[in-house]
Parts: sequence; structure tokens; C-alpha cells
Amino acid sequence: ELSSTPDTSASSAMAGRWTMRALGASLLVSVMASPMTMDDFELAEALASDEVCAPGDDSAECGLELRQLRAQHKKAHVKAHVSEALSAESVDVQASSDEAVLFGPDVEGQDMWAETTYDQILLGITANLTSEGECLSMDTGGSCSVFGCKESRGATECKNSKCMCASGYCAQAGTCFPKKGQCLEDTGGTCSVATCSSSRGATKCSSGKCLCKLGGCSWKGKCYPLTDTGGTCSVKSCATSRGPTTCHRGRCICKNGYVAVQGSCQKFTEED
Repeated sequence: ELSSTPDTSASSAMAGRWTMRALGASLLVSVMASPMTMDDFELAEALASDEVCAPGDDSAECGLELRQLRAQHKKAHVKAHVSEALSAESVDVQASSDEAVLFGPDVEGQDMWAETTYDQILLGITANLTSEGECLSMDTGGSCSVFGCKESRGATECKNSKCMCASGYCAQAGTCFPKKGQCLEDTGGTCSVATCSSSRGATKCSSGKCLCKLGGCSWKGKCYPLTDTGGTCSVKSCATSRGPTTCHRGRCICKNGYVAVQGSCQKFTEED
């Protein structure tokens, strides 16, 4: 027997499909009416790749508004991951930049000795040497006809009543400066009766004489750390074989707490 009652469920489904089509057409017209931005394309792509709804699915959860919300959430999630990845990459690049080894004739060294080093003292004689490195004068201008030469004049010898610089030293402004490559360990102090004075720097007592410890050089009765390894870094970084160095104005210099011993940096110790 055929029923005369109209099929309301079929009518509702048909109306829902027409509503979805109308909304889709409205969205299509809106998109075509204005140029799509990159965000529009991303949203459209996310809508097309909706994992919940299959093409032609007219269920409630596949309504246009819910699909848009899911698409926007998905896009925000992807952007957050991309932003996090870019941030991590930026940190890695910065760390790599910080660790980069610097070199060149004008580069300033880092983590160097704060106190005066023997190498800085050596710079004092450059104005009184010829281009070949020969000393222009050995005479300090001091006299020793009555009293001995003053200790403040550095390494001197009394010759013909004149205070002359000892071998390996050059006179400048009344003081004997050591020549480059010259490193004496004898401070001139004695320790036969008492220990070496702390004013002489890092010393050791040997055969009654106050000598500089390994890596130290004496000047004017005091020991100063030797930090120049003899290596250069004007065109490339210092060799790792030289130990913990820093490039300072084209020279490979030992870092703070290290001294140059036979061309490489060794840990300096105050202990005997």
C-alpha cells in the first residue's frame, strides 16, 4: 500500500544539499571577486586536504564553517612549527658565528693577560732599532764611576765608568730593553738567606738566585709572562698545535693563564 504522507527526510536531505551548494557557490563568487592572498591559498589548500570530510560529505560536522575552523587551526599549527624551526636555526647560526675563529692583522685578541707581559715590553725597543733590527745605542747615559748602575736601568754592565746595556739589550731613554727573542730568567735577586721578594714576580730559587719560572722573562729585576708563541695569524687562524691562543694584531698570543714555551702555550703555575 502506498503512503500519501510526503517523505520529509528526503526533502530535508535535498534541502541540505542545496544549502551546501549555495554556500559553496557564494564562497566561490567571493573568492573570484577579489584577488586571493597567500593566506587565502593556504586556507583553500587546508580546506581541500580536510582529513575529516570526504568529497560530497554533507554531514553536520562537514559544514563549511566547521571545515574553515579546522583549516585555520591546522594552518596556525603548521606556522607555529615553522616559526620554532626557524628560531632554532637562528640560534644555531648565532652560536656558530660566536665560535668562529677570527684572524687578521687588525684583529684584537680576546681573553688575554690583564697584567703587563714580556711581549709588550719588547715593543718598547722598536723605536731604537734599525730596519735590520740592530741596536742604535748600548749606552744608557748612566755613570758607575762611584756607585753601581741603578737597577731601574735594566740589565747593565759597568764599562769605562759607564752603564752600558748587557748583551741582548738595547738602550732607549736611559733604560735597557731586551731585544726581540731575548729572554733572561735571572732577576738579579738572591735567595741564599731569605726567599725571593714577591715584587720580582713569579720566581724560583735556584743556587741562591731568584730566577723566573718557566714561561717568564726577567726585565728590570721582575719576571713577566711570555705570551707570544712566534706564530702569525694575518691570513689564517693560529695552528691548534700552539694550544689555547688568540689572534692579536696578526700574532698568535697565549690566552690568560697560559705562557709560551717553545712555541706552544702551556698552563702557567705559581707553584714550584
